[in-house]
Amino acid sequence: MKVAIVDNLFGNLRSICSAMTALGADVQVVRDAESSSGHLVLPGVGAFGASVNNLRASGQDEVIRAHVERGDPFLGICLGFQVLFERGSELGQHTGLGIFEGSVDRFQTDLHIPHVGWNVLNPTREHPLFDGVGAAPHVYFVHSYHANGVAADDAIATSDYGEEFVCAVARDSAAGFQFHPEKSGATGLRMLKNFLEWRP
Repeated sequence: MKVAIVDNLFGNLRSICSAMTALGADVQVVRDAESSSGHLVLPGVGAFGASVNNLRASGQDEVIRAHVERGDPFLGICLGFQVLFERGSELGQHTGLGIFEGSVDRFQTDLHIPHVGWNVLNPTREHPLFDGVGAAPHVYFVHSYHANGVAADDAIATSDYGEEFVCAVARDSAAGFQFHPEKSGATGLRMLKNFLEWRP
């Protein structure tokens, strides 16, 4: 199993690379506008605008779009999930990659922000990425912003933090997780294994 991990200079790649290697994957880290066939992952931690601007400056935005248009499996994680949407309102208004409909906005809750720690994942429909994970698994989150206005057909799971929010999406060969599967124990590893075996 081969998987390419996009290095967008936003976030530590070590944990996702280690998780994929532990699953037996042949991991390649890609930078700039390197094209990649097979499975592609965009991780990330940080600010929406800076991340998406860096993707455009490096040409990686077009690589990701071409990858998805070819029908090759793609997974965005955390900030890599957020930039897949049309817009983000963190530190101003920013245009995302537009692969999924919706905007990424700050939580409106009296609970502590950021949302950090384990929370229940509620799958809203069956999807190969969730095979074998059970009805209400716990996964690990670290975020202050979440997706709004997501198309109903794209949402595959929600969670709740003062309000219900979509935390996983998928359409055709593209998918995204707001949570960190690489930090979510056996449940997260099973999802990553499912991704590596996914043939949309």
